[in-house]
Amino acid sequence: MSPNILEAGFLARIEGLLDALETRGKNSTEFFALCSELQTCMEMVSGDKASPKQVVDVSSELKTRLERIISRIEILEIYSTKQTDITSNLQKYIVDADK
Repeated sequence: MSPNILEAGFLARIEGLLDALETRGKNSTEFFALCSELQTCMEMVSGDKASPKQVVDVSSELKTRLERIISRIEILEIYSTKQTDITSNLQKYIVDADK
């Protein structure tokens, strides 16, 4: 049985992974491992398709917490894209410098 994304324990796990990802100084292997774990967590809950007519009564506190999680994931996505671009440009520069 997959976890319920609205359970406090599951949200705490997601937030813990985000905390670890936001800590600078990680090498690419550590960052990738944490991203993979976060992706696995998200895939576990994405398999549960709720009926569009199903209504969930969510407290404003929980809604705010979910919005913060989404925002943090978006920021990490931007960060990782920039880091990838920097690495790609450095590799291109190194190859071009050898010519």
